[in-house]
Amino acid sequence: MVNCFKVEHAMFKYLRVVPLAAESLGVRSMCTFVETPDLRILLDAGVSLCPNRFGLPPHPLEFKAIIECRRRIAEAAEKADVVTLSHYHFDHHTPSYEDWLCNWTAEDETAKQIYEGKVVLIKNPKGWINFSQRRRGSVLPKT
Repeated sequence: MVNCFKVEHAMFKYLRVVPLAAESLGVRSMCTFVETPDLRILLDAGVSLCPNRFGLPPHPLEFKAIIECRRRIAEAAEKADVVTLSHYHFDHHTPSYEDWLCNWTAEDETAKQIYEGKVVLIKNPKGWINFSQRRRGSVLPKT
């Protein structure tokens, strides 16, 4: 079970922060679900594995971890009103193509499950961005 943090303060009545996927959970990610009485936000809804770290493929436990993290991200996406994307590294966004090695995604299905019908706040995919991220970002608006 992933820990969640509840904060009570005069500025806001209730804030719940749930880390969904992270290095300490066995995958590359910073995906977090934030909930207030008025809004539910899914931050950086991506997760990935490193396909070749020190000449080694991902460990079987890492594959188990990415499956579990994808499940948690999908559950949070169902509840989210807003999904953010800070930049186009694979551990911060879910691509809309099939990839069962690094990102654990099915064609368009996985990305649509996360982004479709949501307010999506994204980094500009055309300005002040390197070539790799521009290429990855160009497919997101189609999802």
